[in-house]
Amino acid sequence: MGEHWGASATSNFETWANIYVRHGAFNHPAELHGALAGQLAAGERLSASEWESVAADHLGTENFLPGDQQSPDAREFFAVVYEDVLTGLQSEQMQFRLLLPDDEAPMGERLFALSAWTRGFLEGMARVGGERLATAPEDIRELIQDFVAISQVEDDVDEEDDAENEAHWVEISEFVRVGALTVFTEFNRAAAAPSLH
Repeated sequence: MGEHWGASATSNFETWANIYVRHGAFNHPAELHGALAGQLAAGERLSASEWESVAADHLGTENFLPGDQQSPDAREFFAVVYEDVLTGLQSEQMQFRLLLPDDEAPMGERLFALSAWTRGFLEGMARVGGERLATAPEDIRELIQDFVAISQVEDDVDEEDDAENEAHWVEISEFVRVGALTVFTEFNRAAAAPSLH
């Protein structure tokens, strides 16, 4: 990816939204980001071609569009996305971030995106970790149940109740972020364990 876009573009919701609009996609960008995080959290690692196929399918296209002044090259962009999501999940500083609209967006839009992200995460996990989930520790299974509830949250909120809405938003989105990291830690212990000498 060219220097013009930089790695921070992979966590910028507007950059993702622009790519989706340019490809005429009907799906929500947060859902794909969540699905990738869910697959990685469940212990799956995708080849470049596998991930490219998943991303293209979500965009509803067979061919990624090249970049222009408003949007990065989609193929290069999604290649960097994969590395950034995996690096974020592996970070000891818990640097992983959900892909969500910024805090200036209406609360309804943010809730819809959080619901889509969480739904994607669950779908990504189910693709690779269905059997493992059944034997996961109770706290992980409870966390997944909480994610199911969050994935079904309605986006029709009272915009007048700003302070209370913001407080709940911070609490729920942080719960999902830390929950994703918790699941990743649980299912990726072997990969992260240091070798003994």
